[in-house]
Amino acid sequence: MKKLILLIALMLSGCVSAPAYRGAGVNCRGPMPYGSTATTTTTTTTTTQGGTETVTAPPSPSNSIEHRIQGEIDGWMGTPYVYGGVTKRGVDCSGFTQAVYRSVGIEIPRRASRQSAAAETVRRDNLKYGDLIFFNTSGSGISHCGIYLGNGEFVHASSSRGVVRDMLNHPYYSTRYVTGGRFL
Repeated sequence: MKKLILLIALMLSGCVSAPAYRGAGVNCRGPMPYGSTATTTTTTTTTTQGGTETVTAPPSPSNSIEHRIQGEIDGWMGTPYVYGGVTKRGVDCSGFTQAVYRSVGIEIPRRASRQSAAAETVRRDNLKYGDLIFFNTSGSGISHCGIYLGNGEFVHASSSRGVVRDMLNHPYYSTRYVTGGRFL
């Protein structure tokens, strides 16, 4: 009987398409700063073992739709990653971007590659708040996406950490970046 249960468990474990993050979620830097209608940035200087590090926070949303997007993003922070997920119980990258855009009345395709194909192409140096950014993390075309926040920062559903913010210039993301896309 134990062997049968073990065999079934092993067979079912092969059905998982991607790792599923099931932790409590991570909000690496706390809530996003916003609340004013003017675009502002916040600079923080911290001392580390290696010296002093200056971090510039992304600008605050500057208009009504950006405030609505930011409010929606804040509500998703820390949501666990689940491949194919589309709810706050678990979401993948394109499910997250689709849900955020849907919350402001903009329908976009479900998959990252289709979102990229449907969006207006934006060069990396012209990215604006709310633009989608696309990555090749699998080696076979666009396989990951996130939402650009400004000052090199973006939010996405990380397969290992859930919905978090990261820096576009981080070596992992910088080398896998493909293009930006605009729906706003």
